[in-house]
Amino acid sequence: MTIRSVGKHRKTKPRSRVRIGSRRWAGMLLPVLAVITAATALSGVSSAVAADNPNPTVIVGGDPQGIAVDPDGKHVYVASYADNALRVIDTTHLRVVGSIHVGANPRGVAVDPDSRHAFVTNYTENSVSVVDTATGRLIHNVAVGAGPAAAAIFPRSHYALVTNYYSNTVSVINIVTLKVIGVVPVGAHPDGVAIDPRGELAYVANSGSNSVSVIDIHDQKVASTVLVGTSPQKVVIDPDGRHAYVTNYGDHTVSVIDLPPQVGVNIYNVLLKVNSTIPVGLNPRGLTVSRDSRHAFVVNTGSDTMSVIDTAAGTVISTSFVGDSPDEVAVAPDSTAYITARPDGTVTVIRPS
Repeated sequence: MTIRSVGKHRKTKPRSRVRIGSRRWAGMLLPVLAVITAATALSGVSSAVAADNPNPTVIVGGDPQGIAVDPDGKHVYVASYADNALRVIDTTHLRVVGSIHVGANPRGVAVDPDSRHAFVTNYTENSVSVVDTATGRLIHNVAVGAGPAAAAIFPRSHYALVTNYYSNTVSVINIVTLKVIGVVPVGAHPDGVAIDPRGELAYVANSGSNSVSVIDIHDQKVASTVLVGTSPQKVVIDPDGRHAYVTNYGDHTVSVIDLPPQVGVNIYNVLLKVNSTIPVGLNPRGLTVSRDSRHAFVVNTGSDTMSVIDTAAGTVISTSFVGDSPDEVAVAPDSTAYITARPDGTVTVIRPS
């Protein structure tokens, strides 16, 4: 993966160009296209959004925040907060190929394991939009708590979990019936949520409580609470299920939590704690882990950078400028990283070297 060191950079704003790049998507999405203004036009690839950004960028517009890659790696889905839209990027051609109108101020997005549906949290509408990815159509809106921030899919039990920032709860949605089947109280201002790939647990970053809640999905209650750094934002579990990584926005660090094996373990009797803390850039927010669990990618909103952590060594091995006020990151099966930059209205693309 090509990562360049950070130097002094000059920020420029993206130019607006309208282009819908795929006949398949264009034909399917025209009936549900969001209103695209000149300032938030869809575009192709720009290599000069920021003077020191050596990587290609895709202009999506509309204050992009949450981002997800479908499991087959063919499309990237971006929550366009200001345009009430879900942008769709073709990863082969690095081009926006569709825009689906969703609820008010979408903030988070998750895609189910079979790539059939995208779940979009509408922050000021207190709902989750469910999008059929094959047709590009909004098929349902699910009412949840106040300020839904992030979503994660629990494939084993056919659940989607949604953090409700102002309700201090997590909504549990049955992804077959598309109905809320439970509400779990957690800490103050829950933001990020992640699923342990090995079992039946979910981890929630409580930004107002400086903690992570561990939820037993079958019991639908908190089984354990872990204290982390200041104002934790996002949490991710590595694919082998051995560690949880948490971005601490106020501490400029990442907390690493060792996870116990779940086979034969009663999580209610396990005391989880932070085993190491890794300094990164200013105000880290979004993060993800590579498919081989060897690297963690951390988006530093205050530094306009992404830090790459060697997970075995527990140290930052490289840092790259990725746009103005970057927010979240997702990694495709081929290890390509996609990062949203809010004021730029772009997604930076970093391919493996």
